[in-house]
Amino acid sequence: MLIEKRLAEIAERKVEIRGILESDETVDLDAINEELRQLEAEEKELRKRQEIAKGIQGGTIQARTIETMKVETASEQRLVDKYDTVEYRKAFMDYVLRGAKSDVLEFRADQTTGLGDIGAVIPTTILNRIVERMKEYGQIWNRVTKTAIQGGVQIPVSTAKPKATWVAAGTMADKQNKEVKGTIMFGYHKLQVRVAVELVAGTVAMPVFEATISDNIAEAMVSALDEAIISGSGEGEPLGIVNTNIPEGQIVEVTAADFAKYKTWASLMGRIPRRYRSGTVLIMNDGDWNTHIVGMVDNNGQPIARVTYGLDGTIQERFLGREVIPVEDLLPSIDEADAGEVVGILVRLSDYMVNSNMAITYRRYFDENTDEWISKATMIADGKLADPNGVVLIKKLKASS
Repeated sequence: MLIEKRLAEIAERKVEIRGILESDETVDLDAINEELRQLEAEEKELRKRQEIAKGIQGGTIQARTIETMKVETASEQRLVDKYDTVEYRKAFMDYVLRGAKSDVLEFRADQTTGLGDIGAVIPTTILNRIVERMKEYGQIWNRVTKTAIQGGVQIPVSTAKPKATWVAAGTMADKQNKEVKGTIMFGYHKLQVRVAVELVAGTVAMPVFEATISDNIAEAMVSALDEAIISGSGEGEPLGIVNTNIPEGQIVEVTAADFAKYKTWASLMGRIPRRYRSGTVLIMNDGDWNTHIVGMVDNNGQPIARVTYGLDGTIQERFLGREVIPVEDLLPSIDEADAGEVVGILVRLSDYMVNSNMAITYRRYFDENTDEWISKATMIADGKLADPNGVVLIKKLKASS
């Protein structure tokens, strides 16, 4: 009982240390690291005593199997994240900066995947920051639906819904079939970032190092994900909205002259099926938004577009009751686009699904051709538009001469 009580105290102290590391930037990392080492050593000794005692009670002393170890340490794993310790984070930084491998990293790699080219998995602290940044900067990414299902599994898509009918007393309604006329299947596509860490000095403080890696990976990955969601080809990358088969009646061509007219946009908004209008956003080039839409007025001279500020001070752009997402590089301006190019999208982004387990792996290797250390981050993901029936694509129409 004393051993179990002390093990519980050690687990609670580790949780306290984790809270200190996340909230106190002035903490003495060396002192914390030394305390963690002492706790690990004491815990190891206590568990060894516990093993011997259990063996004696059973009449024999033998090593625990892997399955038994998993059961006995399950409660501890729920409380303590081994990959968020100072020891693991320091070992990870040494691996990135100097290529120094450590036993601390090796046990982490064995638990992830069987691919031989993966060197280490990004520590929990860095991974959490990456996800936060992706939500903060990904205007498209943070609105789509994220799933984590096995690749290759087909998701049925139904194109019809049952209809209720009025029937006379003593009669029954006709039976109706729930038809499945299509499926969605996610594959495995690699999204990869390679960054140079030569600019990060070997003596850099760990929080600065983590912030640098987080910013670099987040900015690159969220840009690639946003671009793929809008215009991905589906070959080696997700299938973008503009390359999805959209119902013909919801693909509209507009001339540059009509693009800034209120009547044109009233007609475009009307193309959205009514059952899909809730949550629909307008995605367009930032230049078009500021040049053609912001200054638009109705017949009474009242502005059509609205730019307001939220409680947190962020700009909220709306047009005819729809949220607007101005983008810079994802869609061309109608003034510069070629005829037939998509210049605007009306879509409910929650109908787009991105499938990934969000496990970002990291590897550092030496490039003999350039004499450089290369840092590489990789994630596996795929994406498709689950329901194209609520999408309206706005294309540029060449003006008649």
